[in-house]
Amino acid sequence: MKKVILMVLVVGLVAGLGARQAFAQDKKVEFSLNVGGMGYLGSEGSFESVLLAFSPQVDIHVTKGLMISPEVMVVTDTHFSGAIGFPGVIFNYLGKGFFAGAGIVVPVYVGEDTAGVGTILPKINIGYRGKKVNLTAYLITSTQQMFSENLVGATIGYRF
Repeated sequence: MKKVILMVLVVGLVAGLGARQAFAQDKKVEFSLNVGGMGYLGSEGSFESVLLAFSPQVDIHVTKGLMISPEVMVVTDTHFSGAIGFPGVIFNYLGKGFFAGAGIVVPVYVGEDTAGVGTILPKINIGYRGKKVNLTAYLITSTQQMFSENLVGATIGYRF
């Protein structure tokens, strides 16, 4: 539970400082809602099931080519038997019509009889950025077995 509180405080602090910096420099802050799917890619049966993903996200434009994106991705199966939350912070580079970045997330498990917090995991993403729509592909991997045990997904989002 201490890890969850610490992660929420860190995400809140980064979001608050980034928003303050952005407003002070007349930079843009955007909010987006993303939906998509996620699957397991690794040695133990890749893509046997697809999980549903929903993630609200704040994009804080620090400079013209850099944004900080705190997010909370919530993932569940098609039976809604439990959920895994992935609060985290992603640092994205912005190009013309695309973005790419990396950051960290912390899995928070909530089930019928169980709850728990996992270790910090690296997250890598790349995507298309239209006028109001984002298309994102991402990879969440383990620090112990980098790129051998992965969660891979894609989302489509609408920016407000």
